[in-house]
Amino acid sequence: MAPSLSSLILLSVLPLTALSNVVQRQTTNTDQFDYVIVGGGAGGSVLANRLTENSSVSVLLLEAGPDNEGRLEGQVPYIYQRLFGSSWDWNYTTTPQAGLNNRVSPYFRGHVLGGSTSINGMTYTRGPASNWNRIASYIGDQSWSWNSLQPYFRKNEAFTPPTGPGTQNRYDPAVHGTNGAIGVSLNQVDEWIIPPTLAAAEQTGIFPYNRDGNSGSPLGISWQQFAIRNGARSSAATGYLNQQVRARRNLRISVNSRATRLIAQNGTSPLRFTTVEYQNAAGATVRAVARREIIVSAGVIDTPVLLMKSGLGDSAELTAAGITPVLNIPAVGKNFIDHVGVPAAWSVNTTLTDDEIDRNTTLFNQLLAEWNQSKTGRLTTTSLSHIQFSRLPNNASIFQTVTDPTGGAADTPHYEQILANKWTMLSPRPASGNWVGMTHFILSPVSTGSVKLNPANPQGPPLFDSGSLSHPFDIFVLRAAIRSTAAYMNAPAWRQFNAAPAAFDPSILNNDAALDNFIRSNSFAGAHGVATAKMGPRNSPAGTDVVGPDFRVKGVQGLRIVDSSVIPFSPSGHSMVPTYVFAEKAADIIKSGN
Repeated sequence: MAPSLSSLILLSVLPLTALSNVVQRQTTNTDQFDYVIVGGGAGGSVLANRLTENSSVSVLLLEAGPDNEGRLEGQVPYIYQRLFGSSWDWNYTTTPQAGLNNRVSPYFRGHVLGGSTSINGMTYTRGPASNWNRIASYIGDQSWSWNSLQPYFRKNEAFTPPTGPGTQNRYDPAVHGTNGAIGVSLNQVDEWIIPPTLAAAEQTGIFPYNRDGNSGSPLGISWQQFAIRNGARSSAATGYLNQQVRARRNLRISVNSRATRLIAQNGTSPLRFTTVEYQNAAGATVRAVARREIIVSAGVIDTPVLLMKSGLGDSAELTAAGITPVLNIPAVGKNFIDHVGVPAAWSVNTTLTDDEIDRNTTLFNQLLAEWNQSKTGRLTTTSLSHIQFSRLPNNASIFQTVTDPTGGAADTPHYEQILANKWTMLSPRPASGNWVGMTHFILSPVSTGSVKLNPANPQGPPLFDSGSLSHPFDIFVLRAAIRSTAAYMNAPAWRQFNAAPAAFDPSILNNDAALDNFIRSNSFAGAHGVATAKMGPRNSPAGTDVVGPDFRVKGVQGLRIVDSSVIPFSPSGHSMVPTYVFAEKAADIIKSGN
C-alpha cells in the first residue's frame, strides 16, 4: 500500500538526531585504523561496538548504505515491508530458477546501517540446540556447543516479558537475557486471530504447545519472539550502534561508503591484506589502512563478491571475469543455502484482519498517529503472533532415498509455518475480502546455489543462483508443510470463520504434481542465506571452505570474515540471531589476540 500525503506528513515528524562520528565521506585519501570493518550489518555492528570498548583500539566501520536514522518505516514494526524494494534494499534478484518454474525471485538485503536487521521481519529465533552442537562437532571445538554459547545468546538479548493475566505461560524466563543489546518481545496486541490459532493447534494435535521456542527445543507452536523494544524495531544499528557507542572517539562510522576491493601488502608471504579501497559519499575513491586486521562483514552476497573482486576465489572463474587471481579459494561464493518460502492464503468471514489496515488509509493514519504519540497500538508489531516448527515423520518415504539432512536430531525442525492476520501471497491483495496467510519455510534444505561475478560486467550486480528447490527433498518437505497447514485450517476453530483456501484448489492437496506446481509457481528464494564464505575445521583441505574457527581467511593474513556468510550450515530458524552470536564470539576471539 502506497502511503498517502497525510501519512507521509506523519512519517516526517520523526526528528533527525545529530550523530557523533557518523560521517558522509572520508576527509583524507588514506587514513589508518587498528581495524577496518566492511559492512555495518549484524556482524559489523557487533564488532564495531565490542572492539571499541577498549578506548585504545581505533575502528573504521564502512557501510555502503545510508544511516538508519530518520526513516519511520525503519522503526514502525507493522510497515517493515515498505522497505523491501526501497533505497534501503540492495534489490538483488536471483537468476531464473528452474526450481521456481524459471522465475526470477527478489532477494531482500539491507542496504543501510544495521544491514538486513534494519529491514527484515524482526523474527528472533536461536534455532535448536542440535544446530549448535553440530557446528561444534564439525569444527572440532566444543566452545561452539549450545551450552557453551549461552553467554553469547544472553549478551545479545534484552527480553521484555509480556504483561497481563495468563502471559507467564508464553515464555520461559530461565532461557532469556535481559541486559543485552537487542530488545526482544512478544506480540501483546489482543487480536481476534489468537484464540483460533491456539485452539486449532490443540484440536488437531498437529502443533503441540511449546512454552518457549528459543529454549533449544523449538518444535510445536509457540508465541513468536521479535526484535522489538518499546514498540519499535530493535536492529543492529539501534542496539549495537546507539548514541553512546557512536560518540566514542575511537570509532568512526562512514555511511554511503562502498568497499570496492581489498589490497594486499606487496612482498609478503603469505599475503597480508592491509588496505580497503572504497567509494565515499562524494564518489571519490579513497583508501583506509588497517594496522591490525580487515574484517569483512558485508553479508552473504556482498562478502564473496568483495573477496572475488580482490582476487580471492575460484581462479578459473576470476580469470573469466577479468580478475587477476591472488589466491585460489574455490569455496568463495559456493555452498549458498537458504530457506525457500511459499505463502498460501485462506479466506475468512471476519473483517478484523489486518487487510483492513492495509486498504483503509484513514484507519492506518489513526494508528500511525497513536504510534507517533505513544509508541503503542496495532503498529507496534507485525501481523504475526505465533510460529510453528515441525519435523517429517521418521518413516517419511523420502528417507528411503535421501539421508535426513538434520541427522535425525529430534529437536530439529524440517519446516516452519508462520500464520499472518492478512493476505501474504506474492500476488497483489484482492480489492475486497479478508484472509489469513500461512508462509511455509523449509528449514533443512539440501538445495544449494552460488554467487559469482558476471563475466560480462564484473563490477556490476553478481550472478546470484540461489539453487532454489533444485533437490527433491526440499519440494517434498514443502509439500508436507502445506498439507499440514490444510489440515490445521480445517479445525473447528477455523471452520467457524468459514476458512477456505484462497490460493489454490483443494484438490491439488491429493496430487503431488499439481501441488508441486503450486509451490514452484508461488515460492520465493528465501531471506536467511548462509555459507558463501563458510567456516571449516582448522585443518580442512585447502579451498574447501574459506575461514577457520578463528574467522581468519585461510591462506592469507590480516583478513577475517564475520557475518552470515561464514555460518557453515543452514540454521533451523531465521539467521539473524545466529549471525549475532557468531559475531559476539568473533569479537571475543579477536580481543583475546587469537
